[in-house]
Amino acid sequence: MKRILIIISLVLTLAGTAVSQDDHYWSQQFGAVSSSMGGAVVAGVRDNSAIFYNPGAQAFIDNPNLSVDANLYRLDRILIKNGAGDNVNLNSSQMSIYPQIVSGLINIFHVPRLRLGYAILTRNYNNVLMNTRFTNRDLAHNPDPNSEFIGAFDYANQLNEQWFGASASYQVNEKHGLGLSLFGSYRGQTYSLSNYIREIRYVDSTARFSTLNIDENIKYGTFVMIIKLGWAFESKRWRVGITMTSPGIWFYGSGSIQREVSIYSATDRPGDTAFSFMVLDRKSSIKTVYKHPFSIAAGVEYHTASTRLALTLEYFTGIKSYSLMQTEADPLVYPPWIKDSADAQEYLKGYLNVNNQAKPVLNVAVGVSQDLSKSFTLMVGGRTDFTSFEKAEGADILLHSAGEWDLYNVSTGLSYHTKKQSITLGFNYTFSPRISTDPYAIINPFSSAGLHSTVFSQTFGVVLGYTHYIKN
Repeated sequence: MKRILIIISLVLTLAGTAVSQDDHYWSQQFGAVSSSMGGAVVAGVRDNSAIFYNPGAQAFIDNPNLSVDANLYRLDRILIKNGAGDNVNLNSSQMSIYPQIVSGLINIFHVPRLRLGYAILTRNYNNVLMNTRFTNRDLAHNPDPNSEFIGAFDYANQLNEQWFGASASYQVNEKHGLGLSLFGSYRGQTYSLSNYIREIRYVDSTARFSTLNIDENIKYGTFVMIIKLGWAFESKRWRVGITMTSPGIWFYGSGSIQREVSIYSATDRPGDTAFSFMVLDRKSSIKTVYKHPFSIAAGVEYHTASTRLALTLEYFTGIKSYSLMQTEADPLVYPPWIKDSADAQEYLKGYLNVNNQAKPVLNVAVGVSQDLSKSFTLMVGGRTDFTSFEKAEGADILLHSAGEWDLYNVSTGLSYHTKKQSITLGFNYTFSPRISTDPYAIINPFSSAGLHSTVFSQTFGVVLGYTHYIKN
């Protein structure tokens, strides 16, 4: 029983107020060419991805067109060594196929310097699934042969944020372009965690059964509007661009949340005292508010007839702690006298709160494009993707999935282009440095004190893009 109580204490530290926030703002890039250059295109983008990167640069695109770019193959891998206790690892390996961006330019008003565009893009995508089991039968030497023990950890975090919108740009003169993009953003996230521990301990001819159960389920959807303003400058050898992206303008949000922490202990030993404990609550149709940061991006590009050298920086403002979901909790509690303590009342009051917080981030991208011939162009790029994760007091980092660590990306691609069409095949590799962190759960009761986990993640991606040019 003492061992089960130690585990309960450890797990309850992880089961505090839940937190959710996009922690990597550059994990998704758009357009096979722009992706292959590492996203270093705020100054020199001259395809439909300008709708996202810099609507001002859209003013310099001459041909109306339709383009489709998709993540043809993406493999996300996360390994957390000792993530659930000594020698109990957590890992996720998921393959995804989804549209990156579908976009087009149109010329319905036949105004020479006016460009209109539209786009649907996958702004954020996340799919992490982890599960593991542990029993003392897995040990070469069982330190406690008088017990049978099993622990389990199941975790799922799925996020899909879609942006759809339109843009308008105007070429002020041969050197300057201004543009505006207006996006509607629908964001949906589903998160679930199940962590249970079961133990039977034998004493003489009697036995004690103890169980711990932790369940969390969160699901929500939000809709906001986002505005992008862009300016682009072009000369014989240089291009410059600046883009500002507004915070989200909230229109709608609704979600549901369920949380349970329960302990049950039973014994067949005469006179022995059993112990049980439970806190359980669920609410639906909760108003949900998700905040996007304000950002400003700047880029510069030097180009010749066959070569482009590009640099882009983007700064994202921090976000102070706020409630994504906040509802008055009225949990079912057993035994009832637990509510009498001041500490318990404070804990129960915020039992269903979901808080967000983010720190400022500055990311950097570099890219090179080189024409190999009249029909083929090679691109390479690299970028940082620093985390904005900032853990609030009592926060549950599990809702962030890959939020704690910085990411680095390298990319390359090859384009084939004719007067009527362009085809690009790109490759991306993203990785995190190995970092040390606290375990995400403890399902091994024999874990050493002060145990730390080691995290490593990587992503492999293949992007295919096709553009068809429409005659004016």
